[in-house]
Amino acid sequence: MKTDRLLDILVSLRMQNKSDSILHNDKACQKALKKQDIAFQKMKKLKLKKKQIRIIDDAISANNHYGAMYAYSAYRLGLQDEIKLMSELKEIQH
Repeated sequence: MKTDRLLDILVSLRMQNKSDSILHNDKACQKALKKQDIAFQKMKKLKLKKKQIRIIDDAISANNHYGAMYAYSAYRLGLQDEIKLMSELKEIQH
């Protein structure tokens, strides 16, 4: 469906253009980033073998990918709801 493709394009553009600057200034995001850095520093101190690191990296990467896909889907759903609401409001006004 054309609207699904257009919605995917809009979501991608919006997330690429604004997310980095917004997250950079978001205190909760910065706190989470600091917590992540501390966790990785602790993991580095464990002096794990390469295979162990690869397994942990795969698990973290899979979790990150899931989180990114969830956020993308939630944002897309929000845009769909906004478009539907705007359409309905337009009908009410006319």
